[in-house]
Amino acid sequence: MAISNVDHSDAVGPDSLKAALSARFALSWQQCLMCGCFAIFFVYLSYIPLFHSDIWGHVLYGQWILEHAAIPQSDPFLPLAEGVRVVDTGWLSQVILGGATQIGGVEALSVIFAVVVLCSYLVQTRVFYLFGQRIGIAMMGAGLSLFVGFSRHAIIRPEIFGMLCLSLLLWMVVRCEPWRSRARAFSGGPAVRSWPVWIWFAIPLLFAFWANAHGSFAVGLVFLACHAIGRIIEVAWRTTSFQAVVADRGVQRWVFATELATAATLLNPYGVDLLIETATFGGNPNLRDVMEWFPLRLIDLEGLQVCVVIVLLVAVMRHSRQRVRATDVLLLLVFGFAMAPTIRMIAWFAPIFTFVMLPHLTDIYARLTTAFSRPSTTKVVPADGTAPKPQFGLSLVTLLILWCAFAFSPISQFVLGGKPRKREQIYSNDTPLELADYLRENPTDDLIFAPQWWGEWLLWESGRDLNVFMTTNVHLAPSQVWRDYMRIARGNAGWEQALDRYMVGTLVVHKELQPELARRVRRSAEWEVVYEDDDGFVAKRTDL
Repeated sequence: MAISNVDHSDAVGPDSLKAALSARFALSWQQCLMCGCFAIFFVYLSYIPLFHSDIWGHVLYGQWILEHAAIPQSDPFLPLAEGVRVVDTGWLSQVILGGATQIGGVEALSVIFAVVVLCSYLVQTRVFYLFGQRIGIAMMGAGLSLFVGFSRHAIIRPEIFGMLCLSLLLWMVVRCEPWRSRARAFSGGPAVRSWPVWIWFAIPLLFAFWANAHGSFAVGLVFLACHAIGRIIEVAWRTTSFQAVVADRGVQRWVFATELATAATLLNPYGVDLLIETATFGGNPNLRDVMEWFPLRLIDLEGLQVCVVIVLLVAVMRHSRQRVRATDVLLLLVFGFAMAPTIRMIAWFAPIFTFVMLPHLTDIYARLTTAFSRPSTTKVVPADGTAPKPQFGLSLVTLLILWCAFAFSPISQFVLGGKPRKREQIYSNDTPLELADYLRENPTDDLIFAPQWWGEWLLWESGRDLNVFMTTNVHLAPSQVWRDYMRIARGNAGWEQALDRYMVGTLVVHKELQPELARRVRRSAEWEVVYEDDDGFVAKRTDL
């Protein structure tokens, strides 16, 4: 047997091995930690239970639109509002939600919610990172935004698409705003003197989608208008000249951006009626009896959050050396006062408040780190003078974390398969599952009086075979119908006469939230309880 004398010792050596990945894929421990936080947040969002309120109305609307290939002109699930015109401000979101349930069942709603909310906070984190080029500042901003709007972060409805649009708008503004770039938004680079061309295409596209996805597009219009007015105020204050204001490039850009966004919102099935409906919606008197439309009270959770916000605002403004802009003052005043008449506005106030605060927090943080840090006089350099090789260990750890988040969330079922969750795990604890089962198994053609927050849920579980007195679309109910609903729901005098007027044959009562009605029904000889569980009971007329 011949033996080769060729020396292969140098054929494969350390110098012949080259990294296949760029050094930019080598993550730092801060980036790994940030990915871990968002992975945990995604899993948490994935397991937030589906509430029994208006999410089911939006799903039913979306399925109806898909089935009929049209947008309803009146509410197809509220017989007592027949003929009342519907301006469906969230039809596109409803189609997404309704289509998702047809493809993936109710689990798809949890997936859509988790993905959209996660993307919103990821975009916001990117925005906050641009203020200081520090991951710690970015995560602090995301945490502050979540804290301020915590009372509404778990609401699964078309509102989540509006929040994603607002987050994208914040990112666009940071990318094109020169005075924010001087607040360390682009560290080491020159301030942006002209807006990028793509912004003029991105703004109308964003608002065209937003206007068809959720009525919160008005928040975006007000946000842009505050920038336009703030710029006008600053130029007018500095020059005291109307001609200088008109000729100012910044004024022209912001005014044109606002006009362009407003024009884009007209690309909807209702035209200008959508803007009118959005502007007048909050004035509907029926909404005064709905909890989320209650005014802000300092003794509630939202009120305590606002108190913390005020303290933080005072402390930050006291120590920040950043210039306070007229635009920031307008944003805080407009959206701050918008929370007073309705607590639901806190969801939109939260990211905007953080957006205003971050340049000042970045300034304070930079000065504190400079004051307490010790300058290093030594620098470690390899003996051969080459740059240290990137370490990819943390990158692999990050990939493992992301994979675990995917594997442990419900979204993995659509890819990896597995046993679906029990319905008790999908729905919130106070969802009347057994009560809905009873109504489905004992169908009736009667008009059913039930709490309005259960209306669409009962329709969803029954396959739309029920006729309910009221749903969460309380703004569509005629004023007399709504007053009668409230009289019955509270068990006030004349409740039985109101039921007779509408020929209601079945009563569904929430025992905890409607104690007076429950007491009166049990005492009435005209009603008999035929089913009862921990959530509520069903009563039938005794003369039927």
